[in-house]
Amino acid sequence: MELKGNDSGRRHGSSPSVIVIGGGISGVAAARFLQNAYFKVLLLESRDRLGGRIHTDNSFGCPVDLGASWLHGVCNENPLAPLIRRLGLTLYRTSGDDSVLYDHDLESCMLFDMDGHQVPHNTVAEVGDVFKKILDETEKVRNENSNDISVLQAISIVLDRHPQLRQEGVSHEVLQWYICRMEAWFSADADTISLKTWDQEQVLTGGHGLMVQGYHPVIEALSKDIDIRLNHRVKAITDGYNKVMVTVEDGRNFVADAAIITVPIGVLKANLIEFKPNCQIGSFLQ
Repeated sequence: MELKGNDSGRRHGSSPSVIVIGGGISGVAAARFLQNAYFKVLLLESRDRLGGRIHTDNSFGCPVDLGASWLHGVCNENPLAPLIRRLGLTLYRTSGDDSVLYDHDLESCMLFDMDGHQVPHNTVAEVGDVFKKILDETEKVRNENSNDISVLQAISIVLDRHPQLRQEGVSHEVLQWYICRMEAWFSADADTISLKTWDQEQVLTGGHGLMVQGYHPVIEALSKDIDIRLNHRVKAITDGYNKVMVTVEDGRNFVADAAIITVPIGVLKANLIEFKPNCQIGSFLQ
């Protein structure tokens, strides 16, 4: 699909063509779906590898995921679960319940205070119940505010209203640990997490499982036989008459019937890709 001479479009009767921009799990999955539907697919990835935040390292002779590691929701409703089974990959079940923020698998989790003493499990569980109550109360704060605020601001409001929920000593440290777990889930500080939208995800059933062989085999299977160009950083996308032209960093152009953009939202917000005709897509993502 590289532009050569006057070859600017699809010949009559040929398969429709699509350029997928971004080689993370979303881009690779989209490319696989389209290729299976007999589209002509070209995937452009700026890095020297596929996977995006999925990155399995084998430096020590065993697979270690540096990014995504778990399957959250080991059930058929999760499209990855049947694929993982078909590939014969092993899941180490870390929890059978569906929670993601505060209480799963606490029986195998040991916390230690600043002096190196283990925090009793009952303390961890009790503070976990308090954290649930705090999160329930933040929903009331959300309903009272037309403007969005951060989750941390909402927690502060709840603790001011219900001082009995405040924790002291080691229990306070455990509460901070629960907040840190929430921050880890969203990869963001609590003072930047939106109160309006933080819980707008669908939690799947089936509990959680760790990918023993890492996620690389999934990326490898999905990307098999797809035309992939690594080290191709997209700089511009031009929407023409029934065609899309994608320009990469070295000046080459690729033309297709359509393009799918799966780059990280931060790339779009930073306007690192120019859209022609002019469309400052970042302005819609603030």
